[in-house]
Amino acid sequence: MTAKTLVFANHKGGVAKTTVSVNVADALAREGYSVLFVDLDPQGNATQLIYGYDETPAVTVEQMLAGKESIAAAIVEKTTIPGVALIGATLKLAKLERELQSTPFSSTSLLLQKLHSVKDVFDVIILDTPPALSFLTANALAAADMVFVPVESGSKLALVGTDDMIEFVNQAKTVNTRLKLGGAILTKHDGRKKLCKITQAVIGDYFETVLAHVVPQSADIGKSQAAGQTVLQYDRECTCSREIVEIARQIATIAELKKSEAAQ
Repeated sequence: MTAKTLVFANHKGGVAKTTVSVNVADALAREGYSVLFVDLDPQGNATQLIYGYDETPAVTVEQMLAGKESIAAAIVEKTTIPGVALIGATLKLAKLERELQSTPFSSTSLLLQKLHSVKDVFDVIILDTPPALSFLTANALAAADMVFVPVESGSKLALVGTDDMIEFVNQAKTVNTRLKLGGAILTKHDGRKKLCKITQAVIGDYFETVLAHVVPQSADIGKSQAAGQTVLQYDRECTCSREIVEIARQIATIAELKKSEAAQ
């Protein structure tokens, strides 16, 4: 069984991209999938949620990409989320990115080459990217089978620049013919607000597929992060958790994820 590689990307910050990617990873693991989460954002927020706030992994993604450590050494199997292994990131990744890049797609096969040896070990590999159309995002898209774009529902600027994101994905397709745009995921959504209703109504003009379930505007997200947990760990029965589970299931269907015999 070869793992499907999924990217969560948006060049805008504050769209709950990391919240979506980490919680979807947790939800997929609970569904029985073996998950590898790769943090490609130098801010390392996902690493803190999955590994812990007190320390960083001994070997990180920047060391792996630089060729100083193997991918086997970089994978942390015991994390705060059962069933989710991690390759973590630190701020040093930003320095490495500056050193490696000449143009965004100059070394697009770097991450792909590193992930190749573990494609048969996991059911799904999730890549969380920085909020930029950059070398790291390009590498993620070049290594991926499918990309999902979280879009902030309650922002006046939610869809501004969406054409740039879609064009960047199309650029990536020229070097990765496997890549498909899985769809958009509405985040911070409040169906009572006019602005959210407008975003929900027009997002289909930009994306052929918009996931049916949304990440709601919820205090539970902030509370769970403050507790160092996913939303599912914090309160499995809250509305946000139920929506995340349905988003994960729809992603699994769209991406045609399959569980290994060991996972089953």
